[in-house]
Amino acid sequence: MYSRLKLFLNVALCSLLISPAAYSLPIDWNGRFGADTTLIDTYRRVNSDEANPDRTSMDPGAAPGGRDNASWQSYVFNLNPTLIVNDAASLKAEFSSGYAHGNALGRSNTQRLGGHYANALYHYNTSSSDENVIINQLYAELYADTATYRIGRHSAHWGLGAIYNEGNGLWDRHFSMRDGITLDIKLGNFYFEPYWSKVSQGKSLTRATNVKEWGLSLLYDNPQRDIAFGMLYGVKKNNFANDDLTADIGLDTAVVSTTLGRTNVKMINFYFAKDFNDFDIGVEVPIINGELGNLYDNDRNTDYKARGVIFESNWRPNNRWTFGFDAGRISGHDGGQSDFEALYLNPNYQVANILFRYNLHAVANDELNIYDSYITNANYYKLRGQYTSNKWTWDLAFIYAKANEVAREGADAFQHETNTQITASETNQDDNMGFEVDFGFTYQWNNEISVGANMGYLFTGDYFGYTNDSNISNGTKNMYLFQLRAGMTF
Repeated sequence: MYSRLKLFLNVALCSLLISPAAYSLPIDWNGRFGADTTLIDTYRRVNSDEANPDRTSMDPGAAPGGRDNASWQSYVFNLNPTLIVNDAASLKAEFSSGYAHGNALGRSNTQRLGGHYANALYHYNTSSSDENVIINQLYAELYADTATYRIGRHSAHWGLGAIYNEGNGLWDRHFSMRDGITLDIKLGNFYFEPYWSKVSQGKSLTRATNVKEWGLSLLYDNPQRDIAFGMLYGVKKNNFANDDLTADIGLDTAVVSTTLGRTNVKMINFYFAKDFNDFDIGVEVPIINGELGNLYDNDRNTDYKARGVIFESNWRPNNRWTFGFDAGRISGHDGGQSDFEALYLNPNYQVANILFRYNLHAVANDELNIYDSYITNANYYKLRGQYTSNKWTWDLAFIYAKANEVAREGADAFQHETNTQITASETNQDDNMGFEVDFGFTYQWNNEISVGANMGYLFTGDYFGYTNDSNISNGTKNMYLFQLRAGMTF
C-alpha cells in the first residue's frame, strides 16, 4: 500500500512540475545517420617494406599487422533539434557522437577487454567513456524586420564551401564553426553578413589569452538573372599569451612544437556563380595574407601568403545526364622560412575517392584521424559524368593532379602531409601525384534512405615515392579503394 501511495505522489508531483506551456513549444527533430565500410589496398602507395619511415617521407609507414591494405568501418551521426519559441525566435542545436561526426567501429576499446581479464570476460563488451555526445551547435535564431540574428555556436558557409563549409551533406565529417554572433541582412538581391566569433579564450579571461575572428561577407544574388557574386573579408587574431595555437612543424626527423603567439591574419575570398540555362559555373578565390606568428623563430613573425583558385562547372543536356569539369590551383609551401604559403581546403571539399580524401598516416598512427585530409599544394583537373534513372544514380570521374611545390636537392622543402620542414639532400622530387579513375552508384531506397558503393583506382604518381634517404628506394605502387555505405536523413 505504501509503495502504491509513493508512486502516486511521485507522478502527481511530476505532473505539477511540468508546465502545460511546454507542450505549446513544438520541437522539429532532424538529423542523419550513415554507416560505411572501406577497403584501401596498398595504402602506403610504394613498394617499400621499411617499417617506420620518418616524418620527411611521403610513405605513411607500416601499420601493426603488416598488411598492405587498410580497412575500417565507420559511422556518421547528427541530430538537429529545432525548438520554435515563438514567431520571433527559435532555438537550434546539433549533436553528434565522437570526433568528425561519428567514429570508426572498433576504435573505442572496451573497458574490460583492454585489461587483464580478456579471457574471463571475453563476451562482455562495454563501451569506454571517451566517446561522449558532442554539442557541435547550440544557438538562438532571432527574426527581426531588418535582420536575422544567430547567437551562440553555429555553422558558417561561403561560396563553393572550399574554405568555410557548413557540413550539411550526409557524409560530411566536418563543419566551420563560429562561437559568437552572425547577422543575416537582406536588402533586395543584396545579402550582408557581418560576424564576430571567439575562437579560444585560453587559460584566463583577459584579452591577452584569447583568439578572435570577425569579418563581413557581401553577396549579390539575382535568381531572375541566374547570377551571384560577392566577397568575404575576415580577420583572425591570436593574442601573445594564448598558447592554444601550436605547430608541430618539425625539422627533418625531429618534432619541434612551436607556440605561434601573436598573429594577425586576413582573408579575402571572392565568389562568382552564373547559370546559363543548362550550363553553370562557379568560382571561388581565397587569398590569405598576414602575420602567422613565431613559426620558425621566437623573435621573428612569419608572413602568411596563401592563394587558391577553385572552379566548378556543370552541363545538363537533359534530365538524366550531367557532365562537369572541375579544376583547382591550391598553393603549397616551398620550404623557405621567411614566410608560409600553403593553403589547406576544408576537409569536406574533396574531388576524388582516393587522392586527398584520407589521411593515410592515420592507418599506422592511432593518434591521427583518417578523415583529417585536405587538398593542398596541388593543381588538379577533374572530368565527371552522372546518369540518373528513377532511383539510381551512377557516377564516373577522371582526376589528374600535380604538386605545385616539390623537394629539390640541396634546398629547403616542406612535407605537407606531416607538417615537416626538411632539407632535401638526396634527389629531386617528382611533381606527378597521379591519375585516378572513380566509379560509384547510389540507390535511393526511399526519400530518406539511400545505399551505394564507391570505387577508385589510382595510378600513383612518383611524387609519393620521395623519401629524402638514399638508403630507401621507393618505387610507387598503384592502389585501389572499395566502399559500401548506407545512410538515412530524417
